[in-house]
Amino acid sequence: KFGRKKSIVIGTFLLLIEQIIFLFARNFIQFAIAFAVSGIGLTFLSGTVEALMYDYLKKQKKEYLMKKAMGTYGAASLLAMVVAPPIGSFIAKDLLMSQFIFLIYLTIGAMFLGFVTSLLIRDTKEKGVSEENPINLLKEGISLMKKNKSLLRIVLLSMLSNPFYFVIAYLYQPYFKISGVNTALFGTIFAVAMILSAIFKKNAYKLESWLGMKDSVLLVTMLPGIFYILMAFIFNPILAVLFFIILMGTMGLKSPLFSQYKNIHIPSKNRATVLSLISMLVGLYLVIMRLIIGRLADINLNYAFVFMGSIIIASSILLRIDERHISTSN
Repeated sequence: KFGRKKSIVIGTFLLLIEQIIFLFARNFIQFAIAFAVSGIGLTFLSGTVEALMYDYLKKQKKEYLMKKAMGTYGAASLLAMVVAPPIGSFIAKDLLMSQFIFLIYLTIGAMFLGFVTSLLIRDTKEKGVSEENPINLLKEGISLMKKNKSLLRIVLLSMLSNPFYFVIAYLYQPYFKISGVNTALFGTIFAVAMILSAIFKKNAYKLESWLGMKDSVLLVTMLPGIFYILMAFIFNPILAVLFFIILMGTMGLKSPLFSQYKNIHIPSKNRATVLSLISMLVGLYLVIMRLIIGRLADINLNYAFVFMGSIIIASSILLRIDERHISTSN
């Protein structure tokens, strides 16, 4: 409806507005509004950046570079998570409101730079293309998912082998406490894990050339599940840190590969819509899973890790994909 560049600009602007609301929020309703604005902003960005990147490469007949491009894009995002937590924990070391307010100002500054950068993006939409009804594009996307069995299998594998990043981002702290890891090291360990994840994500495209598609997909989808199972039963401080760092690193391997696998099957005209639809389905799945995992973690952290690991490993084995599933003839 709006075009890809405008969607990215609007989405980035709304994320900036979220932080400004945070600056003045003093009650639940105001915080809820901030998160709602953020949700709308993320919706504008959902699928749009990926679609823009793929079609930009497609225009230059370089679609084969999508895995590398998404790896670089993801690595850049992760590097911010390497820099920000140590700075934030140092500035807010006394847990004073004035320190948190200063951090919000820093975040607003970073988001403003992101907003200005978004204005410099060039859209890939060709001139003279007539605007289509967004509802029709959505219907076409649903129809494509139903008819294209290879795309559906890729999406299901991507969804069910999801490594639950936002879950472990919270659960790693109680896991470390149980394992006897020094609390003062939590931020540093997380930063090291993000560095490894960024390196892995940046070089994920090389894995397929080394192992072939079938084995590399099995490896990148299954590894997080294996480490969740190990974390369910081993609580040694050194091994706990090692498992967490490698787990976070392996999480960065999957998305660059699957980005290209999905986009091969999706037409340019409704690429962003279909990618957003896929993102919505994954989001609904994760909402349900987070409730279940959270309840299991309340009962026993081991149960949560075994549950996550079992789902990831089972889906990796039962929904394996290979070169046949990225053939446009399927």
